Amino acid sequence: MNSIDAAINKAKARHRIAVTIVVVLGTAIILGYLSWLFLVNGFKVKVLPADAAATQQFRFIEGTGFSRGDSVFLLGTTGVIRVSADKYQAQDLRLDVHASQVLEVELEPMPATVVLTTEPAHENMEWWVDGTRVHTGATLTTTFAPGQYQVAAQHPYYQIAQQTMTAEIAGELQQQLTLQPIAGTLQIQTEPAGASVYMEGSLVGQTPLSLPKQGGDYPIEVRLDGYQSVQDTLPVHRSQPTPTRHYLLQPEQGQLRVQAEPSDGALFISGTPRSSPASVDANVEHLVRYEKQGYISATKKLTLAPGEQRAIRFKLEPEIAKVNVTSNIPAEVFVAGKSVGQTPLELSLQTIPTSLEFRKSGYRTVTRNITPNARQTITVSAEMLQEFEARRKEGQPLFVETLGIQMLKLKPTAFTMGSPRNEVGRSPNEHQVQVDFSRSIWVSRHEITEAQFAQFKPGAASSNLPVTQVSWDEAAAYTNWLSEQEGLEPFYVIQNQQVVGFMPQARGYRLPTEAEWEFIAKLANRASPTKYVWGSTDRMREQQGNFSDESRRGQQTFIFKDYQDGYAERAPVGSFSANQAGFYDLDGNVREWVHDFYSVVQPATSGVMMDYTGVAQGTTHVVKGASYLSGRLQELRTAARTSGRQGEADIGFRIARYDE
Repeated sequence: MNSIDAAINKAKARHRIAVTIVVVLGTAIILGYLSWLFLVNGFKVKVLPADAAATQQFRFIEGTGFSRGDSVFLLGTTGVIRVSADKYQAQDLRLDVHASQVLEVELEPMPATVVLTTEPAHENMEWWVDGTRVHTGATLTTTFAPGQYQVAAQHPYYQIAQQTMTAEIAGELQQQLTLQPIAGTLQIQTEPAGASVYMEGSLVGQTPLSLPKQGGDYPIEVRLDGYQSVQDTLPVHRSQPTPTRHYLLQPEQGQLRVQAEPSDGALFISGTPRSSPASVDANVEHLVRYEKQGYISATKKLTLAPGEQRAIRFKLEPEIAKVNVTSNIPAEVFVAGKSVGQTPLELSLQTIPTSLEFRKSGYRTVTRNITPNARQTITVSAEMLQEFEARRKEGQPLFVETLGIQMLKLKPTAFTMGSPRNEVGRSPNEHQVQVDFSRSIWVSRHEITEAQFAQFKPGAASSNLPVTQVSWDEAAAYTNWLSEQEGLEPFYVIQNQQVVGFMPQARGYRLPTEAEWEFIAKLANRASPTKYVWGSTDRMREQQGNFSDESRRGQQTFIFKDYQDGYAERAPVGSFSANQAGFYDLDGNVREWVHDFYSVVQPATSGVMMDYTGVAQGTTHVVKGASYLSGRLQELRTAARTSGRQGEADIGFRIARYDE
């Protein structure tokens, strides 16, 4: 190859390189243009106010982009720019390609810096701007938004200094307000007049005194021979430029200390109650009196020199009075817990509030509070009442009433208890006894409920069903408990949880006697005795009571055919109608304990038995009435009787007591 060919080949190589470079550059330019078209987003930003727009600047603080004039270009979909201008506060603006691409932002002007002082300066200066207190202190340093303001400086010693100020954008306000002191006058008077007035140790005049002063607080001292000095501070303020004082000067004092026996009495100096030690006017005679209730008071006269200190002593003697003490029956009298004798008696007591107690076994204690009087003899009387009578006199409810036990009072009359030999269904144990009654009685209208018995025996069932599974001794103990709650003498004598006797004259609660039970079942409010609670017909009415009805068919041998009373077992007390005398469940629901011992042998009685309580002894007790287990008519007769001692599922009880 010659030199000409080599030159030609070299030229071709250079041409190929140039063409390649042009192609690459062209491709890059095309790609950049396409990126511009597809990746860069433009926004138009309008800045307000116009003054701010003149110096507006945009700076990206989130995202990437650039600005040109009032346009901003964002590379991506979101970003944040900070918009700023001279003398305006910068504001951040969020860019989002999915939102409007024409944006508007209004910049707030920068506030003016304000520094205000007064001449003279005061730390408790109050600064007010447009009628609002904004600061207390010698200097007000703050900022004002551009505009006009009414500024005031207030201090009690000076007139109010006010000025109108204009704040420019990003400006500075430094100003000193000159204060003018207020003019006032101190007006000072004393009684007596002629006292010297000192200010900062220098005499400024004598009272009455009128002293001109500028605003301020002025400590003064007022002095007059023979009188105590007075120290005070008089304010000359804008709201009170003329303070006026009228001082009632007090004489110079002496010091009196009183020691007294007994202590805690009342001390009077010249008729005025005082305490020890006491300051008293010097050079004046004083009457000092010491007294205490129950003692003879004592007095002393004295005069103290100025500044003198003196101690005096009193020892009082007890004051004694006569008191006559009586009561309707002899009772033991106690004073301060100590027995002093039995009424009637005469006592010598100190003339202080005294409590007398009248005590007697079985009676309510009576307390009488008195204050004996030495100038006359007083008489104290007490009416001694047994607890039961005391409660009734006071109108208090009986304890049984608080348990919901309703009692009915009646006066039984003479009748023959038991059944005649020709009575159909009669049992041989239904002995006939002629009985009569000397005392009225109270009997509960209902059988005692589980809830009422649970008050005596906590933990027992609590409902309105009649209580059962209670032995005769437990029932008697319940009646004694009721008596104790009402202050009545218990009827039964109980030892080791067993009844060993009873008190026939006691008015405490008890079980009804068999004679009483039969009276209210067959004769109360009737012209003649009846065979059944409802009468003498051998057919009972519907819903007569809770007996063994069709619901117990198949559970026991005897039931009342075609009879339905709604209860297979016990019913709540009072679920059926009362008898003519007002008593419930005498013929059904549960059988009932009565007081009497049970005997199958005819009692040895002759004539009429008064207040009959049954045979004198036995091992079991009479059970009266029928129950929800009774399925034969003969068991419903008022004369029917069974016996027992331990509790059973269908035995309950009701209570009674004598009225007097």
